[in-house]
Amino acid sequence: MFELKISDDTYSTALSARAEDIIDKYVRDLELAGSGEAFKNVLYGVRVMVEGRNRFLNDLAEVLANEESDSKFTVRVHRPDLVDEVIKTLKDSDYQRSKREPGTNDISVIISHKTDQQLEDMANDIKRMEKSALGNASKLKLDTLQRIKAAIDKEYIEPKDAFYARNQIEQTANEINEFIKVLSIKKRHKFLADNLELDDAEEKRLFGEIHKPQYRAYFK
Repeated sequence: MFELKISDDTYSTALSARAEDIIDKYVRDLELAGSGEAFKNVLYGVRVMVEGRNRFLNDLAEVLANEESDSKFTVRVHRPDLVDEVIKTLKDSDYQRSKREPGTNDISVIISHKTDQQLEDMANDIKRMEKSALGNASKLKLDTLQRIKAAIDKEYIEPKDAFYARNQIEQTANEINEFIKVLSIKKRHKFLADNLELDDAEEKRLFGEIHKPQYRAYFK
């Protein structure tokens, strides 16, 4: 995924391999954004009065993704007396097509149309995923540079080889960061289209990269 044009030393090779693991997990997370799985947070932070106590609703119910459709999910309520309260909460959160399954405490929810707020929330989730992936990439770079420094101190590597290795690591780290940012922009653009707001000049530059061959296969 990331070519080693300056040096193919063991440190640079290891960084590149570990970076692919970071990217793979990041892509999986991005692919889930906007799916039924992503709506598992719909009850988080919502409170309800139960027997005079203020309780978190997600302690009393759980959200289950629908494996067959991204436009559906199920809310399983652990107490039958709270089903109506959960349905009201869902409808207040713009999930109007929420209904109880007969004879159960399950509520089926159909996402007929994502509201602007829901789309914006998903875009913000993607930004958080981007920040996390960038943080992991930064830690990987720092760890690799520290390993090179330790190798120099112990004379396991020649200074000249270390120089090329460091340059390669800097180049690869920059490529990793750009890859992460471009995928974030592409996924957010899929949700928001012309309403996408780019944060700064760098994002505006990277927006022009989303149709390049290395990104074309993602989030069609």
